[in-house]
Amino acid sequence: MTELRLIFYSYGQFYLRHKGLLLLFILGFSLGSALISAIYGLNLEASKRYTNSSALLENPVTHFIKPQLGKSRLSHALWHRLSRLPNLNLEPVLEGRVLLDDKRRLSIRGVDLLKWVKFGKGGAGQLDSGQPNRGRLFETVFLDPKVIARLGDKTTQPKLTIDGNTYHVSAMEGLGHQALMDISLADKLLQANGEVSFVEVIGMRDANVKPLTEVLAQQARLESATEQAFDTLSGPFFFNLQALAFLGYIVGAFLSFNAIKLVVSARKKLQRQLYVLGCQQRRLMQAVVIELLSLGLICAFIGALLGVTLANVLVTDVGRVLRSFYQLDRGLIVGLDYSMVLLGFALNTLVLVCFLVSQKSIAAKFKKMILGSVFLLSVIGAVVLWRYADSKFTALLLCACVLFAFFIVTPSILKRVFSCRWPTQSPLLLWIKADSKTQINELLSAVLATLMAMGAAIGMQVMVNSFSTALDGHLQKRLSADLYIRPSIVSEDMENELRKSDKFEKVGVYWQAQTELLSHSKRLPVKLVSFGPSAIYHSHITLLDRVPVDPEHLSSATGHRLARCLVNEPGWRLYNIEIGDTIELQQGAKQISCLVSGIYYDYGEQSTTILVTTSVIENAKFAYEAYGFSLTLIPNQDIDVVAQQLKETYDLETNQISVNKTFKAFAKQLFENTFKVTHALNLFIMMIALFGIWVSFLTLGRQQLQPMSVLQTLGVTRSQLFWSKLLQAGVILMVTTLLAIPLGIMLGWVLLAYVMPIAFGWSMALVLSWPDILGFCAVVLLLALIASALPLIKLIRRNVADSVASL
Repeated sequence: MTELRLIFYSYGQFYLRHKGLLLLFILGFSLGSALISAIYGLNLEASKRYTNSSALLENPVTHFIKPQLGKSRLSHALWHRLSRLPNLNLEPVLEGRVLLDDKRRLSIRGVDLLKWVKFGKGGAGQLDSGQPNRGRLFETVFLDPKVIARLGDKTTQPKLTIDGNTYHVSAMEGLGHQALMDISLADKLLQANGEVSFVEVIGMRDANVKPLTEVLAQQARLESATEQAFDTLSGPFFFNLQALAFLGYIVGAFLSFNAIKLVVSARKKLQRQLYVLGCQQRRLMQAVVIELLSLGLICAFIGALLGVTLANVLVTDVGRVLRSFYQLDRGLIVGLDYSMVLLGFALNTLVLVCFLVSQKSIAAKFKKMILGSVFLLSVIGAVVLWRYADSKFTALLLCACVLFAFFIVTPSILKRVFSCRWPTQSPLLLWIKADSKTQINELLSAVLATLMAMGAAIGMQVMVNSFSTALDGHLQKRLSADLYIRPSIVSEDMENELRKSDKFEKVGVYWQAQTELLSHSKRLPVKLVSFGPSAIYHSHITLLDRVPVDPEHLSSATGHRLARCLVNEPGWRLYNIEIGDTIELQQGAKQISCLVSGIYYDYGEQSTTILVTTSVIENAKFAYEAYGFSLTLIPNQDIDVVAQQLKETYDLETNQISVNKTFKAFAKQLFENTFKVTHALNLFIMMIALFGIWVSFLTLGRQQLQPMSVLQTLGVTRSQLFWSKLLQAGVILMVTTLLAIPLGIMLGWVLLAYVMPIAFGWSMALVLSWPDILGFCAVVLLLALIASALPLIKLIRRNVADSVASL
């Protein structure tokens, strides 16, 4: 024990003398786990979103009582009866949108704030000093600070004015886009007359589910908190983020590996001195392992803190995407969780084990045999998965096989570049060529990290560009009308007036009804959508076989002939609804049957959508929501004049009418927001890889002292030596970049051909934008050269005599 204590004291003194080295090690080890901690934290927070009730009390929500399909609220009579049931802890919630006096709309959520007074807490201590007192609590609107900033109220006491009444605003973190208030105030603003949007059931046991379901019969639906639409729809999104984060961790693992090598390399002399002074080799090894494990735990904690910070930076964009596409119903705030630290520590320990294994000498013959076997298995696995991959896991396994194959061939290609004959007789360049054969092994971890980071970034770039191209074509046809209007009240009289007008060639509608499809003893939520009374109003829909939509695809039921309908691509790919299937859609006690006659593209939609004519919905007497009208103008009509006339005739606000170009731009911007997170993660991964290159060249520094000192002694100038070494680094990085391009294209193809259809239900063609790919490679290559040049400058400036003396 005394021996270990003395060794650790020596290590402590070493780090006190080399604070920069310690900082570099901690940073290198922490960045590896920061990215995966960020995505893990987002996923963890999303999965735990019902730990607290909507009133922000620590009451786990187990079930929801929701209105029947086709209805938006629960009646006051039903809520009154439910509130009297014994042994049930229920919390009513009322949601909606209100119009502020400045013509902006605000989403609100009303909850029972009386429980804050009852339990003596207000979610975040809102009853403390400086917050609204109990008398004003029920007239106060709570908003997230980001929403307050967006509303532009910079006063010390922000207020909201609704219907001429002023309400005090109090800031509360984590509310997301909705304002929180007492349910009595929400009822007043929404004129709900005692109705509620849904009821949260707190901590209900399984034994009480059946009796409550019988009470709710034909009046409301009882849903488990674990079976919400968000959990089903957001699965692929988080799966892809986790896959990208794990890819980032592998890049970070190479950086951590380099950080360990740098520390061990810098301490070789100290280790030898301790051994000469009598320390046992076994004790020295134990000390190194204990030291690295301790630092690994500290770095895991720091990495978790960095991950939480990164997650909360990303949460705004992530939350917007999750609300727009995946029906997220809660705000997310990522906090530090012990599981993040444990995950980071486990991954850091794995890197440590890999480093210790790498220190074992393996005969070249066996190493070559192992690498050959791994390459062969990767190729065979890729071929098999190319034929049979049919799940998210097997699709990502195909990506892994491609990566492994490139990992194996990259070192061989690099060595071949420096082994072939160079067209030069310069002694310095020939020395660089010979020296590179040993340097490749030392730089291999940084080279592979850069290869993976660039390959992932190019693959994502290919996927995003292909999706953007497909989306442009999709929107070009899907949004083919000239004007889109969304009045506050959509009436049949308004529709008839528009159809009779001599300004419009075609007047389409957008109706949506919430229904259910009984599939394999499970109820599948289905959107029933219509754009008009016949197939001609659906001509903007693109079928997978590219044929025009005609009455054979969409029509009402006649005699013994079933109604014809179309299913969207996700419904076909994800839920196996095939052409020729007869499906039954239910809405409460009402139901319709239709024959699936085709499949249509529906980018951006992941849930199952069935397309029918409006008469099918009307004949079934389904409750539906009419959102507005799409208007196609007669040729030679002035669109601005018509838009102004519509505003005046129907008292429409500017935001209730959109021209084609504006609507398309808005739709495209909405989709582009989904890729902001992946772009941010790619940037973070690329930064880790560039940092790894810098650390690798720092690690090489001491090994380069002897040859560089000899060359300088022989008369090679510092300038010649610097540019020669930079050329050496440039050749290595250039070859890596050239290999990253086919790797990225292959990864992009796998994402488009397998991951996208399997995870999201969309298919699209591969589109390569060579200017974007080559521009990205040029920028990364330049940054990598700068990262490799910085340690070289420090070495070149070192005095030759000092370099020789330190050998």
